[in-house]
Amino acid sequence: MSKYREESHARKQETYEERKAKALTDGARVEYLSCPLCGRNQPLNTYKGQTLFQVKPDYAIIQVRYGGGRGIGFFLVLEESTTLEDLRSEYPEVADNLKEQISRLYEIFKDI
Repeated sequence: MSKYREESHARKQETYEERKAKALTDGARVEYLSCPLCGRNQPLNTYKGQTLFQVKPDYAIIQVRYGGGRGIGFFLVLEESTTLEDLRSEYPEVADNLKEQISRLYEIFKDI
């Protein structure tokens, strides 16, 4: 067996707690920017520079994707997706929830 395969096999034999302990002591430290609205994480610093929040009115906030099945994946269809600009008319309850969460964020940050 090659050295790589031996190491890979050994890693698979380790328990979750063993892998976690190893990562916390020997692993690389990476800082993530986590969205306070959705919880999505992105590395804070990448080869492209620092990750920042950006509001894009034409962003497809509700995305329509087709596909599925093992190994196929899902393919985004922007023409059927809902942008931030169209959210109020198509999904008013989601728009209201987003507005409420943004108001909460504003209250947290208004004095900073």
